[in-house]
Amino acid sequence: MTDFRTNSIAPAAAAADEDEHEPLLPQTPEESRGSEPAAGLSIKHRVLGVARHTTTALGVCLAAACLGIGFYILYILVHVPAMLEVLQGSEPQLESASLIDMDDDGVLFAVDLHFPNWGRRAATVPFANTTIYYHEDAVGWLYAKNLEVTPHHKRLSLYDVFHVTNAEAMGSLLAEAAARRRVTVSAQTGISLGGFGRYLPVVSVHRELELVLPPLPAANITFQDVVGPVDDTVDGGVTMHAKLLLNAPIPVSANISPVRIDARYQNITIASVDIGPTTMFAGGVSSIPVTTNIKRISSSAHEEALANLAMKISSGEGAELLLSGSDPSCCEQAPLWLRQMLHMVEIPIATDIAQLPHYALPPYENFVKKVSVDKLYAYWSAEDSYKPWAGISAQVLIEIPNTSGANATFEIESLVPHLQLVDEDNQPFATIDIVAIPIQLKQVAPFKFVVSCGFDRLGLSVVSGKEEQFTYAMKRALSDRNLALGINGTLDIVLATSIGLIHINKLPVDANIDWTFDADIRMPHSIFYNAIDAAPNAEAESSSAKVSVNRIHVAETTRELLVFELGLDIVNPFTYGAFITDLALNVNYDGLHIATVGVEELSLSKGKNTQTVYVHFNNYPEDLRQKRLFLEASVGRNITIEVAGFPNCTRIPPLEASLREFTKELTVDTSKLRKPGTSSGKLAGSFPQVLQEVVFHIFSMAAEATVVNPVSGAGIWLQKIEAIGYYHEDVPLGTLEYDFTAKQPSGLRLPYNQAVTTPRLPITANETSIGWDLLRKAIGGTLDVDVFTNIQMQIGNAPLNFTVLGKNAPVKVRL
Repeated sequence: MTDFRTNSIAPAAAAADEDEHEPLLPQTPEESRGSEPAAGLSIKHRVLGVARHTTTALGVCLAAACLGIGFYILYILVHVPAMLEVLQGSEPQLESASLIDMDDDGVLFAVDLHFPNWGRRAATVPFANTTIYYHEDAVGWLYAKNLEVTPHHKRLSLYDVFHVTNAEAMGSLLAEAAARRRVTVSAQTGISLGGFGRYLPVVSVHRELELVLPPLPAANITFQDVVGPVDDTVDGGVTMHAKLLLNAPIPVSANISPVRIDARYQNITIASVDIGPTTMFAGGVSSIPVTTNIKRISSSAHEEALANLAMKISSGEGAELLLSGSDPSCCEQAPLWLRQMLHMVEIPIATDIAQLPHYALPPYENFVKKVSVDKLYAYWSAEDSYKPWAGISAQVLIEIPNTSGANATFEIESLVPHLQLVDEDNQPFATIDIVAIPIQLKQVAPFKFVVSCGFDRLGLSVVSGKEEQFTYAMKRALSDRNLALGINGTLDIVLATSIGLIHINKLPVDANIDWTFDADIRMPHSIFYNAIDAAPNAEAESSSAKVSVNRIHVAETTRELLVFELGLDIVNPFTYGAFITDLALNVNYDGLHIATVGVEELSLSKGKNTQTVYVHFNNYPEDLRQKRLFLEASVGRNITIEVAGFPNCTRIPPLEASLREFTKELTVDTSKLRKPGTSSGKLAGSFPQVLQEVVFHIFSMAAEATVVNPVSGAGIWLQKIEAIGYYHEDVPLGTLEYDFTAKQPSGLRLPYNQAVTTPRLPITANETSIGWDLLRKAIGGTLDVDVFTNIQMQIGNAPLNFTVLGKNAPVKVRL
């Protein structure tokens, strides 16, 4: 029993002892198979032992890690003040920027930044990697390295590439920025802080950024080297080339590939503009080639858009053109993202004509080369006092300097006005009535046009109740030499251009005229060139109007006044004329009221006309100014007279009121009043021949004259004559003094329309050999003599005393 107990306890104790000293090594397979129960117990003990040792090791490692992290955090915190100081002074200012190159995949750029508030610490960033997102789409990324700013330098220069990863997103981002001047983007940036400390980490920062574009600076834009517009045989329409000089004060330089911009109005593309390539230098100075193509009209909607645009501009309302990039498939030289951006942007451009620059136009005579009037007729009667009208047909040749080589077609096929005249309060007082052949403008060469118009009746109809306003406008025009009024209404225009036919109906017109015409209006000399309907072999004088006096009748005489009725025959070869009920004007010479001249009814048309003119001649027999007037007229000098209106000068009320204070100086060339058959300008005049014959008798040294009195209605007596004869104005021939009242108290009577020969009047010859030789050589013939004559005569109750110079008077020389 004892051995059993002993044997039974001993193995357990031995096993326990063995378990305590068993090495923690695996047994061989043989050993394991030999003692499997003992092995299971041994593994358990080993696991417990390992657990006790691992727990201790982990605790030691955790403590060490926490201690290391704490020291690292402390290390970072030590550098935080330096990083904060850098951040506080890191607001940069752009000094210069340059877009060096760009393509579909990126933009190569250079930037110079200045940090004016930088502190005393230097900062170095080994690298920074930034990705830009727009509406959660990655636009592109930028990797920069070795960025350094020092307290002494305070500048940072970048030369890098922004890599575009999504051209569509890039275009959308730039389009929003251009349209709204601001855009919101997301930036994911990884920044290495190793520049602040050796073991500092890489920090990832995600921020929402609102980018605000600064206001665009005022730019100075000028054009030079303009060529065109010319007909475009390739793209159609018309094209114009120019060089745009841009000067904008921005510190940016750039190289930008050519782009194309479309101009649209009412969703119709009316023009395209090719811009570039653009090279912008630092300071914003650039020279940009620009080619503009105005599209040929392709549809009725296109024509309507152009017509509406013209109406908006002319009415002063202005219109908006929308500018945007053409379809991205064109102009492939530019990066895709740039083309997409321009295509998505719509920039409104106002076409307010009032905002366009104003240029001083040259005087009209510089480009109006010829005015040809085919027909002109004016009508104004007392019965229609407020409805004057005129008929006109004319052409004007206009030649504009063509310095740009333009050869595009621009013609007005027809222009029909519907206009009214308005006063200073913009109230209509008259309408312009037209029965019209429309105005036309034809282009006969580049920038050389012929304007033609034909109006059978172009009239004014004064609005009832607005007669005073019409009269006031007339008075300002005639008396004050100032035409001041407004014109408004509409025009119906048909334009024929290189881009097609354009119909513009009811084009608004609103214009103010303020024209002072103090100086004489100069018109081209060919103004009536086409107004003459002369036969091929017509005489030279057929181009002149001829006026001849067929009747002189004295209706009344006093010492101070002679009233004449002059019957005139007027041959008018021109297709112009006039009708006016009645009109009279005062004629003044050197402050002396010489006469009042008027007509009861003036009617002048093409061909032969008979007209009666009434002359109230104020007689000043002792006034030297009257004598000088007769002398200058007889010599053929230019005489300056003043014509003036007066109360009741016509039965047309608005004209009468306008002429009351009217005065106008005129220069009359009396040399144009010649005998029939002599050459003159546009007017030839003739009077009845009073002096029929002069005979000089050498032996008796006397002269006798045969005269015919053409004046009826009053007796005429020749009372005294004094004369000096010259040959060629400088060789004296003799003098004559004779008093007819010595034999007859009233003098020599000159009956109406009868030839009267004076008695022989003694001549005192000039005793010069030259004068005698001339007289001897002229015996039996005639000698042209210039006679300076002073005549005293009596017409009815009016004494007249005047001096005249007869040029080249034919004197018969007899023995």
